[in-house]
Amino acid sequence: MRIILLFLFLSILSCSDNKTDYDQYNEWDQKAMLEFKDKDYEKALANFEKAIDLKPKEDVSIYFYATASALNAKKYDKAKELLISSIHNTNASKDYFLNFNEFNSFRNEKMFTEIEKDYESHISEFYDKLEHPEIYREVDRLVELDKEYRTNGSEWKEVERIDSLNIKRLIEITKEYGWHPKGWLVLWHQRGTYGQDTYVWNFFKPYIDEQIKKGTMKKDFWVMFEEERSMRQNKEQIYGMYWNQFDDYPIKDIANVDKRRAEFGVPPLWYMEKVYGIALPAEYKKL
Repeated sequence: MRIILLFLFLSILSCSDNKTDYDQYNEWDQKAMLEFKDKDYEKALANFEKAIDLKPKEDVSIYFYATASALNAKKYDKAKELLISSIHNTNASKDYFLNFNEFNSFRNEKMFTEIEKDYESHISEFYDKLEHPEIYREVDRLVELDKEYRTNGSEWKEVERIDSLNIKRLIEITKEYGWHPKGWLVLWHQRGTYGQDTYVWNFFKPYIDEQIKKGTMKKDFWVMFEEERSMRQNKEQIYGMYWNQFDDYPIKDIANVDKRRAEFGVPPLWYMEKVYGIALPAEYKKL
């Protein structure tokens, strides 16, 4: 049955008349992840590389899984090339590099020692390629402030004050330089008012909707915001994004949840079970 579902899923991905670059990117990424989990590393590597070639600055995780695919396929030069490219193109964090589980069986390879030793110089190359490195670093600082005031024991009023300053600055940056992906966390902490008539959403909702329409941002951008609002207002999930809260927030109309997910390029729940090991809702298993 799952083989049939896999065939149908990939067929849906492949047949859209209005496929954007992000649709194609998601198709190759998701296909590669399934192949990786099936230990078909040669095919996985080929599809990960297709996704990387299409959007080389998009996602460090694809680089790391591509690297793991190359390592398992004993293509060590390719693995090193991919790993270095991940830093140069996505600013892959050193912590992620040091703790990515799929690398653990290969940590004794010389490439890991060499890359760790030269990590800062690789990061410097990432910043050297940026058009506005000072803005990238400023958004980093906004994100750091966001995290700091949530973990240092600050009173909630002080957290809200920092959130307000951060979001106002993010609006200014976005107006002048465009959307910065790391700004997602700053915007996420405004989710309590998502959908309301506020200066935050009066700017970001039409702006991001337009970017999605142009194909410069992913269609799933609002999925988590919509999910949060549904859970807050209706005590139910629309898309099943909160894997560990299916009992407290059941998925509405679960028979059609994968159709709703597919509309925004989000893989089906069975995919999340296979790739990430999530526990599926009992109602879903019966479908």
